[in-house]
Amino acid sequence: MRKLITDVMMQVMVAKGKKSIKDLEAASKDPMGTNEKLLMEILKRNKDTEYGKLHGFADIHSVEEFRANVPLSTYDDFAPYIERLKEGEENLLTKSKVIGYSRTSGSSGVPKYIPATNESLSAYTKYTWTRALALAALKLESEGKRYKSGRGLYSSPAMNTFLPNGLPCSNIAEIGARHFGVIYPYILTLPTGKLFDMHDGDYLYNMFRFALMDEDTSFIFSVFYSINVSQMSYLEKNWRVIVDDIAFGTINESIDMKPELREKLLKHIKPMPRRAIYLRKQFEQGFDSTLLKRLWPNLCMMSGIGSASFKSSADRVRKTAGNVPLDFSIYGASEGLVAACYELENDKMQLLTDSCFYEFIPENDENGEVLTVDQLELGKRYEVVITTQAGLYRYRLKDIFEVVGFRNKMPLINFVYRRGQLLNLSGEKFTEEDARTTISMFEKAHGISIDNWIFYQDDSVCPSRYALLAECEGFDLGDEHIDELEGYMGECCKRYPDQRAKFFIGRMTVQKQVAGTHAAWKQRCADAGAYQFQIKPVHSLDNDAKREFFLSRIEEAVEAK
Repeated sequence: MRKLITDVMMQVMVAKGKKSIKDLEAASKDPMGTNEKLLMEILKRNKDTEYGKLHGFADIHSVEEFRANVPLSTYDDFAPYIERLKEGEENLLTKSKVIGYSRTSGSSGVPKYIPATNESLSAYTKYTWTRALALAALKLESEGKRYKSGRGLYSSPAMNTFLPNGLPCSNIAEIGARHFGVIYPYILTLPTGKLFDMHDGDYLYNMFRFALMDEDTSFIFSVFYSINVSQMSYLEKNWRVIVDDIAFGTINESIDMKPELREKLLKHIKPMPRRAIYLRKQFEQGFDSTLLKRLWPNLCMMSGIGSASFKSSADRVRKTAGNVPLDFSIYGASEGLVAACYELENDKMQLLTDSCFYEFIPENDENGEVLTVDQLELGKRYEVVITTQAGLYRYRLKDIFEVVGFRNKMPLINFVYRRGQLLNLSGEKFTEEDARTTISMFEKAHGISIDNWIFYQDDSVCPSRYALLAECEGFDLGDEHIDELEGYMGECCKRYPDQRAKFFIGRMTVQKQVAGTHAAWKQRCADAGAYQFQIKPVHSLDNDAKREFFLSRIEEAVEAK
């Protein structure tokens, strides 16, 4: 019966996804028309809110009037309203009922609380799983094959944190799960309608245990591909225990798990000796590019964010994904969903004009004209400003993206860097993208991997210089590599060599970070209330908290003590 329901549910999801893909195509032909229509709907819906009355929403009938009445904003502008919303007040920013709060890590690890409504969640529902599944099904159909319905592995755990008023307060996916959890056992490899809670013990064991039990698993969905990399490392170390438990229908006593959860899960498992024999054979063949397809022959797609800081993780995923198509998923934030990929294996993302209303600030012209979607130019970079369906108006995300193409009239974008994460000692403008490329070139030249690195401005010498902080196990990164690194930096940032030659910038320095520093930072952010899988890699010291933390953990300084 479960398989029958799964088949129906997955076919419905694929059908919905195909409609979403058609909507993307239609919107690409009239991006400004669809986007302005959404703005007018948002203003009309929220005209009687406290914020709407303050800014005259009822009398706004054009984009120009909207800009004249509503100022550009940041989180601090909305924080007082959000605190009141958390206390139970209504009709402040949005007429819609707030159904939860997406808690973000914030730029310094201090959480921000972003309200979510049914309207804001609808875009995530429309353009995440269903879109990716439909793309996979369409690819199979183009090859003369049929999509075989199967549940999927979702790689993130639940936090199950709540505000005093009982509303969920974690991440956007978990908030959605509260509304769709009843169908989760039929579309995800879960025994119940709840995601595994990371506080209940070894959620990775549970995640892989139930996914490996299901030979029909057809997709893997992650927030970031970096999650897959670390989780596959766990599987490589622990597959024997998991397979043994699948064989005997047990849960090994060594597995960290709350007794009540262990008792509950044991009711959903039974001995599967034949499946265990098959799995053991596949694992013993090795963790090569065919592994995932051998474990799950129906696997037709992996989805996750794999651009910008996560590009190297996507490259590593391919080592076990092989020819399983990758979906580069979405571009967005807890504040709103901004863009999504419209085909597999293509990281160019299409703006979602039915999700948010967009405005754009040119990268180097903050005092100039704020643009709309129909005014963007190929090759130019912009900071995106969003008006959402959950009560944020003209909100500066501080993310900078580049227009990398057009689909009909719709700009296609790629994330480049976050405003504030840009080193510019003397006009050279060394971006995070430049930094990533520099590290990638060095890694390729030496056949190594530097997972954790930071570039920062060192003002302890004159002239100021770039400093590279790196955790690099198994490779002695030191002063002898500086000239090589600076050469790569010059290839990425053409003005860097000129500024160095003029002695406007000093010779860079390389410093070794104490092992485990980046993991400790993530733990610190988590302890402060940030959701683990929203804590992004730190590649620059863009606030005092990061500077104090990372600069106090330099290996040379520790040795000096």
